[in-house]
Order: sequence, then C-alpha cells, then structure tokens
Amino acid sequence: MSSYGRTSSNAIAIASLLAERWGSKVRTTSQEAAKLRGISKPLAARILVQLSQVDLVAGTPGPNGGYALAKAPKDIRLSEIVSVFQKVEPSDRCAYGPGWCGNGKPCPLHDTIVELDGQYMSFLEKTTLEVFVGHSAQQDSDHS
Repeated sequence: MSSYGRTSSNAIAIASLLAERWGSKVRTTSQEAAKLRGISKPLAARILVQLSQVDLVAGTPGPNGGYALAKAPKDIRLSEIVSVFQKVEPSDRCAYGPGWCGNGKPCPLHDTIVELDGQYMSFLEKTTLEVFVGHSAQQDSDHS
C-alpha cells in the first residue's frame, strides 16, 4: 500500500482537528468538522461514528455534545485511523502484473516498491496525532 485513500485522508483530517483541540477539551460536532475540513456533513458523521466504534474518538450526545479523541493524541497512530477504512499492509503490486514478483525473478521495480512500502508502513506506525497538537489548519484572516 503506497498511500492511503480519500476516506482515510478525510478521517485523518477530522482526527487532526480533534487533536488540535485536545488541550481545550472542546467537543466538535460532525457539522463543524465537515465545515472546517471541507468535507460533506454525511461523510464527516460517518467517519466520526466509525472512529468511535473502534474507540479512537468518544461522542457525547446533547446540546453541548460532540466528539473528542478517546485517548491522548500521542497514543493514536495514523495506522490505527487508516486501518479503519482500508487495509494497511505492504503492496503486492508488480510492474509485470499480479503474482509475478515472488514467483520467480522479480521485476526491475521490485526493490524500489518494497523500499517505498517499508517507508510508508513506518510512517503510519510511527506518526501519531501528537504532531497536530498546538497547530491549527485554520487560515489567518489575512491569508484569505
């Protein structure tokens, strides 16, 4: 797997918003997350529900409700988020087609693909939501 897909990317975007707000204890609604991250409200709601089902976020109903991370940002790896929406495993792609590499002489790109897959897997495993704490994706008014 050389990159994560659109839904995983949107899930990371929403999780990054919750990480930005970690210290403030502010709860975020799916509508607010959708607006701030530029995704549809139904998709934001679905992502938050799926992340809550695996205990990465916690939701609170009611007028002051919303979502927050279920544990500290330093304890949530990107791989945990991405794996909710897609497989997180090395690729079996080959320039010669499916099933070629590993069943004979590898294609000329094999070693490079394996190296890139290793870097990608390492990135997902080592990177936590802590990188977003203290940062904000909100644009300053003079950048508009």
